[in-house]
Amino acid sequence: MKDAFGGAFMIKVFFVFILIYISFTALALNYAKAFKVKNRIIEYIETNEDINFSSMTAQEIINMENFFDEEIHGKMRYNPNVDKSCPSEYVYCLNGIKIEEKGSGINTEGKYYKVSTYFGWNINFFNVINNLAGNNDKEVFGTWTISGETRLIINDN
Repeated sequence: MKDAFGGAFMIKVFFVFILIYISFTALALNYAKAFKVKNRIIEYIETNEDINFSSMTAQEIINMENFFDEEIHGKMRYNPNVDKSCPSEYVYCLNGIKIEEKGSGINTEGKYYKVSTYFGWNINFFNVINNLAGNNDKEVFGTWTISGETRLIINDN
């Protein structure tokens, strides 16, 4: 009987460590995806230096939206399910992507953009532990931000 209890206990301990390992692996993969998305958006902005978010034409807006839909949400499958409020200083804010213009008023030579992407985590194992504690109405959920800036984009004026 002692050996059966010890074996069952070891299986449970092993199972808990496997769950923790899988959770951290999933978290690392989500982080890597958000980081790649941020870098891809920065690359897009730097490639299309003539984009001026404040005075974009309808065709430029459609092209940018198509890029985000096809490349970011389609091929890279970036759908963070993060609902963040968008203050007015952001020139683009949709689907977990925020682009903020920096340096246009201070620096007459050029400007740069700050790109923020988000990824969330919701590990069901923590929700089960939280429910055992008597908190049935609350999920354990977190959001982290990945931010980066473009290089200086020189004005042509």
